[in-house]
Amino acid sequence: MLEFDREDLPPTAMHIYKPDWVCHLDEKGKRAPIYSLHVHPDGTRLATGAQDGKVKIWNMKTLADPNIDATTEPSKHLCTMSVHNGAVLCVKWSSEDGKYLATGSDDMIVMIWQLDRSSESWGGATFGSNDGPNVETWRGYKRLSGHESDVTDVSWSPDNKYLASAGLDSKIIIWDGKSFDRIITLDKHSGFVKGLTWDPVGKYMASQSDDKTVRIWRISDWQVEVLIEKPYQDSTGTTFFRRLSWSPEGGHIVTANAFSNDKPVAAVISRDNWNADISLVGHDAPVEVVSFNPLLYRYIDAKGNSGLTSIVAVGSQDRGLTVWKTSDPRPFVGIKELFEHSFLDMCWTPDGKTLLACSYDGGVIVLIFPAGALGEAVPVEERHRMLAKYGYERRGAVMAETALQLQMEEKLKDSAAQSRMDALMLPDVSMEGVTSTFDKPSDPSVFAEPISSQTPALSSIVTAAQPSSPSTAQPRPPQVNLVASQQEVTITKDGKKRIKPLFLGNGMGMGMAPSQPSVRLQIQSPGGYGSVVSATDRVERGEPSTSIPEGGFPTVVVGTKRKDAPINGSAPSGAPTKRGPENGIKGKAVAQKEEEVAPRNAVSSPLLAVSRVRLGVPRVRANITRNRAGLECHNSVTGAKPNKVIYSQKGSPVWVDYLPSPVLLMTGNSQFSAVTCEDGGLYIYSPSGRRLMPCIQLEAAATLLECDSEYLLCVTSCGLVSTWNVIQQVAILSSVSISPLLQPTAHAADAASSSVSITSATVRQNGLPLLTTSAGHGYTYHEGMKVWVKVVDPWFAKSSFFSDPPRDASGDFGSFISHRKGVLAQLQSAAMAGRLEKDVSFAQGLLTVDDTLQSAVTLTYLENQIASAQVLVSPVEFKQWLRCYAQQLAHESSVARVEELCKYLLGPVYQGGEKSGWQATILGHQKRELLRELLPVLSSNRSLQRIVKEYQSGLDMVTKPALEKPKETRGGL
Repeated sequence: MLEFDREDLPPTAMHIYKPDWVCHLDEKGKRAPIYSLHVHPDGTRLATGAQDGKVKIWNMKTLADPNIDATTEPSKHLCTMSVHNGAVLCVKWSSEDGKYLATGSDDMIVMIWQLDRSSESWGGATFGSNDGPNVETWRGYKRLSGHESDVTDVSWSPDNKYLASAGLDSKIIIWDGKSFDRIITLDKHSGFVKGLTWDPVGKYMASQSDDKTVRIWRISDWQVEVLIEKPYQDSTGTTFFRRLSWSPEGGHIVTANAFSNDKPVAAVISRDNWNADISLVGHDAPVEVVSFNPLLYRYIDAKGNSGLTSIVAVGSQDRGLTVWKTSDPRPFVGIKELFEHSFLDMCWTPDGKTLLACSYDGGVIVLIFPAGALGEAVPVEERHRMLAKYGYERRGAVMAETALQLQMEEKLKDSAAQSRMDALMLPDVSMEGVTSTFDKPSDPSVFAEPISSQTPALSSIVTAAQPSSPSTAQPRPPQVNLVASQQEVTITKDGKKRIKPLFLGNGMGMGMAPSQPSVRLQIQSPGGYGSVVSATDRVERGEPSTSIPEGGFPTVVVGTKRKDAPINGSAPSGAPTKRGPENGIKGKAVAQKEEEVAPRNAVSSPLLAVSRVRLGVPRVRANITRNRAGLECHNSVTGAKPNKVIYSQKGSPVWVDYLPSPVLLMTGNSQFSAVTCEDGGLYIYSPSGRRLMPCIQLEAAATLLECDSEYLLCVTSCGLVSTWNVIQQVAILSSVSISPLLQPTAHAADAASSSVSITSATVRQNGLPLLTTSAGHGYTYHEGMKVWVKVVDPWFAKSSFFSDPPRDASGDFGSFISHRKGVLAQLQSAAMAGRLEKDVSFAQGLLTVDDTLQSAVTLTYLENQIASAQVLVSPVEFKQWLRCYAQQLAHESSVARVEELCKYLLGPVYQGGEKSGWQATILGHQKRELLRELLPVLSSNRSLQRIVKEYQSGLDMVTKPALEKPKETRGGL
């Protein structure tokens, strides 16, 4: 076993070792090249495929801990499968569950393996194997034939809906992930296909081929979204593979075997524009494989700035390895001569702490990173929020299908050409149910800007040096270098920064800008407090207007343009591009460079001068898509082109419209589509594209737009909420302010001066909004009383019933499974996301002060839940919380409240009592039937038995059949 764990290094040093017992032996007993390896999603198994035609599964416990003596570990080797008739070139476990293992071989076959859990399957051995008996048995489940040459790579989609396989026949075959039937064969490549990777969202797939291209495939129609050639024109065909990898946040693809200035690099493709402008340099030979760590990490640089970063490992034919943090311009680990031969494959463990690599020399290397070396791992939920901005994005031209649509395009193009259209826009995301629309801010840019002089200018660059660590003097030792190099920064005549590329030979060097600051919304009120609101629907928003003159705008002023905030002291990058003879740029030339113009802030409304609340408006961008709504928009940056809105179904355009102002937000469903613009215009369309009504002029630009059924919710930048029944054209709420929701509370705030943020918003099928705040509160609007009501409050964390999911007094969760699906439970989960531990801790502190507090708050909490379920029209939750309330009343022997509850449910007993206004039903439940179900609960406390008996008698009196009246008798004298 080769080990690299020097005693003179600190305890936090990375541990590198080579387990000799992980190997494949050929017929002569020599090590066979290991072409591929992959760790099971649960981190317990490692699969390897090699030239000996076998697939082996190893126990990761013995690999992840070098202190375990593998020679005495009985289960170090779990299974050997020998079905392929040729070298096994690729192995991949299915995503998330690892139920299947896919392997590809040069016998042109893809095998699907599944664990056989039957008792008679254990203890077998593979004929001709020296690994001992199999501890597990993995049997061939499916045999997929279709390739006409070696299968070089297999890859599962993130949801396991598809399995892709690539081969030296220049083809990619897409298989159904369940039935494993062939769906389609992709044959656009003209050379050997040697690498596949999936978009984490599952919207695209990328492939890399010896035809010196990378192709991005759309999953919707399996057509090529974009063909990328530039970084690979000088690439060689000498690599066994071109294994590329997609970043976990979905924004970038790192590819193998690229060249820049005749130097081998790993090219980075940006998802925003599909350009490969960034290069990871430092290797002496072509890059064979790259692999992203599955997790995102939070970092803090020397200046105290924090952000998110992903980590990628690069393996080359020069036998060297580099590991990069995408927030830094240089790799933080560089290892030379790690193997005797070229890298062939790499993978990370699911926890992101261990990297494994295999080589043509038949060895496997394990690199274990110490705790904290990579940074603080970001929760999966935050990564999902970052993926959401790409999950609803669709690129590719959509054409009008009818002559009428084409005529409409030509007619509107002339009138829309004069609009202000100089921005780009991120896609926003709709919300189903009560999920978070305003999520925590995330780093929008994991990779920094490119450094080449042919690429866009940088706003800043990280140049902090790191100390070097000397290498160990051993026979062919791994040499670990923490590179510290400065790069030359120059300022061009136009004021842009250019960074001279620096090739470091065996070292590594690349200039990348740090991640951009998080996107936030700022709410300000005359009371002096400000409220920071996260990017609700993954739409990038500018800062609230601060340039409104005191006393308001003159009537002739349309709006005030806000200046873009400088980034790290650089000049504003989002200012509109000037046109005219003064800069010598013609309109046509500007139009061709629109995609390179940074987004700008939207023009603010004059109403913001007197508004109590100011919300950030989505920044204007060139493209916005809403896949669920079937909508996409293309805004012009310079005004040379119109603002185009396209509605499509199944990839086919249904209608097209042109608007005079750049589009900010879009939403829609099967009943209607809605679009809001920078000038405050709101346009509503039928499914066929017909305008349902004239343009609605909002008081200010919208910051949020959501829909459900026939209802539309709009929140404007001045903090006013409106909901409408679009089909009936009736207002449910009309310009109701959210300022009452933003009052800070001492127990909910992180500090005394902390502000309150809107964290989620949606509209229900009755047209009423649901909003949650960063203080953990949840609100809805009481239509009858015309007020906001707080239906979720973290103050009730003191209650013994406060938990997720809710539970009854006995602690039984079984009867409350459906409770989680109710709107109140979902709203509580959305409001309390990330706060539960803090609020419970605060509650425990108060409970130590007053012993009677919990009892009182518990009753109040249950009463609040019952009333909230009634306001939210949630009959199931109402009934369940009513039962909890009865249990608590019985537990505390609260006689007065028990009598009040029973009287409320029983109602009048005698004839004529109905005139009191008592209603027999509530939320569809018969009140007396509810009482009948609750009386046994109340009877658990014998001190209440008289009350129970009294109201049981009352129930019997009002529910038994009416007695026939006695016949009248006539009497006489």
